[in-house]
Amino acid sequence: MNNNYLFFNGEVITVDNNNAIKQAVFVKDNKIIATGTNEEVLALKDDQTELIDLEGKTLMPGFIDSHIHITMYGTNQLSVSCKSESVQTIDDLLTELKNSAFHTEKGKWVRAWGFNDTTIADKRFPTLEELDNVSSDHPIMVIRACGHISAVNSYALRLAGIDKHTPNPEGGKIDKHANGDLTGLLLENAHMNMFNIAAFSDEELGKAHEIASNHFAEKGITSIHDATGYGLNNLRLLQQSTLNGTIKQRVYAMVGALSDAHEIVKHINESGVFTGIGNEKYRLGPVKLFLDGSSSGPTVWTREPYTSDPDNYGIHYYTQEEVDDLLIPAHKNGWQFTAHAQGDAAIDMLLNTIEKANELYPRKNTRHRIEHAGIATPDLVKRMKEQNVVPTPNPAFLHEYGDGYVKNYGERAYQMFPLNDYLKEGVPAAISSDCPVTDFTPIQGIHSAITRKSPSGEIIGGAQRVSLLDAIRMYTINGAYASFEEDIKGSIEPGKLADLILFDRSLLNCETDELLEAAIEWTMIDGEFVYSKKNEVAYK
Repeated sequence: MNNNYLFFNGEVITVDNNNAIKQAVFVKDNKIIATGTNEEVLALKDDQTELIDLEGKTLMPGFIDSHIHITMYGTNQLSVSCKSESVQTIDDLLTELKNSAFHTEKGKWVRAWGFNDTTIADKRFPTLEELDNVSSDHPIMVIRACGHISAVNSYALRLAGIDKHTPNPEGGKIDKHANGDLTGLLLENAHMNMFNIAAFSDEELGKAHEIASNHFAEKGITSIHDATGYGLNNLRLLQQSTLNGTIKQRVYAMVGALSDAHEIVKHINESGVFTGIGNEKYRLGPVKLFLDGSSSGPTVWTREPYTSDPDNYGIHYYTQEEVDDLLIPAHKNGWQFTAHAQGDAAIDMLLNTIEKANELYPRKNTRHRIEHAGIATPDLVKRMKEQNVVPTPNPAFLHEYGDGYVKNYGERAYQMFPLNDYLKEGVPAAISSDCPVTDFTPIQGIHSAITRKSPSGEIIGGAQRVSLLDAIRMYTINGAYASFEEDIKGSIEPGKLADLILFDRSLLNCETDELLEAAIEWTMIDGEFVYSKKNEVAYK
């Protein structure tokens, strides 16, 4: 590598400790050498330096998405998209599924993703009979946008060995009519088990990683914390795709699975490895469990019943003792640990485990995490601060699902993803998308952090809004902190890795809603351009 770039005349958002705004940056090979004024940095050029005039546009550290499912997003691109403009009704979806089945070998899966029963015109899921009419020669799976619920056909149910007499799995539900007949709807662990059966081939997964990585680079994402999906085999393929360059982003890989995550955690805890093993491109992250359900389902586990249903407290997967037995040994063995915990009851449970682990086996700088931490009330935020916990909130959920939050959780919705409370308490929250649950575009997440607007335009919890620079910190340096890598990335400072992005305008001079129009001109990872808007494709 012999890259030698000097960027000048820019609006350089450094995200250093002082949030300094500079004019110029000097990059050599894969490292940042200097920042400063145009005059200061231009003085460092030599005959090998390529000068690039930024024309007043924003240069900043690449985005770090601290909770994203790269494999799931990529495989979705190989499936029917229910978020397409062409899918407005159940009939539209059935037409798309029939077309997919026509082009799919008999016996192979036909899949759809991104379905939302609250926004589809019919306001319901497709029925078992409707999916059976699409095809009796293919198993069919329609996955809800939250990733926790699916509708399947009879072929899929037979593959899974599910009939009207099959009991609900722990932490899940096989939906049935009043007479006991199956509806084809699977919730939580029942869905997760089916998702595991509907696995993709290694070849499909490699293609999925390539597609997803290119899409992420186009939006300025230079590092991801992959939140798992397909278990240990996927972990192997994820590492392989990163090291061979198929995945361009740096990867911090959580260890778990959508199905039977506890078995994965038990197994890996006996392996002798622990969090941090790897290099700057690929590193093992925390072990991960699922404690409750989906915020939009809604199936999160709450301390008080749902506003929309006084008999519903949501779904939880484990007892407190079971969580302690799984995660405290991992802590003892050097692992960072985390769990999907959306409801306040689930967050409380995970914090109980974190407190016990830190007391029983004191370790410095554990940085245990809480994925999503949806209904994070002030008492829970204070406990996060006391235990040096890193939450990964998803403000973009408010943009897509906010109206449903108000309906289902009432005033608790105004406390969801409380970014301003995190700032006041000094909790290093790392913004994430949870893609494919919602759009992975970081500027959408930042806009939502600033506005907290729902689809109807309601401001949900205005007191939790944050500034542009605060949101950027949460999407960059805080993400680096969440993976113990703040010394090497997440800000533009001498000695750090050259993971940089250039916007097509000055972000600091944008009106808030204009931010959504801002596009990435180029993305640099490790001192190399991996995406350029001029070409409209990712570099190979």
